Amino acid sequence: MDFFGKLGETITETGKDVSQKVTDLTEITKLRMDIRNKEDFVRRQYTEIGKQYYEMHKDDAEPIFEEVALITETLLKIEELRSGIAERKGKKLCPVCSAPNDADALYCNKCGNKCEFVYAEDVEGSEEAEDMEIIDIEEAKEVGTADVKEAEDKDFE
Repeated sequence: MDFFGKLGETITETGKDVSQKVTDLTEITKLRMDIRNKEDFVRRQYTEIGKQYYEMHKDDAEPIFEEVALITETLLKIEELRSGIAERKGKKLCPVCSAPNDADALYCNKCGNKCEFVYAEDVEGSEEAEDMEIIDIEEAKEVGTADVKEAEDKDFE
């Protein structure tokens, strides 16, 4: 009987050891998951800080970091590509949120902003409709190609 008693104790102790190791392994796994979640949170915060820094310094004459200029160039290229896609689909992009809208839409279907366009004469100065081109009002303001009031009035004709 002594043999079976010792065997029972050994099995019981081994079971306790295995149970403790499983508990430890479970706790370690939970702690590692918690660490990974917190590291992901920190990465997202770093990204947000970077975005905020970029927004604050994107218009600087000489940015401290070369990456600011690279991001600006890349964003412009992305906007050109999106515009190309919209043109091929027969749509126009909202000047505020860049969402694609029908070519004849007066308001953006995403942000609700007015999609204003100006009719400006070609370089030759022809007044015929075929010779008129559509340009954005903001662009007209920047380059001074048309009177903004006239542009807004023509938008309703």
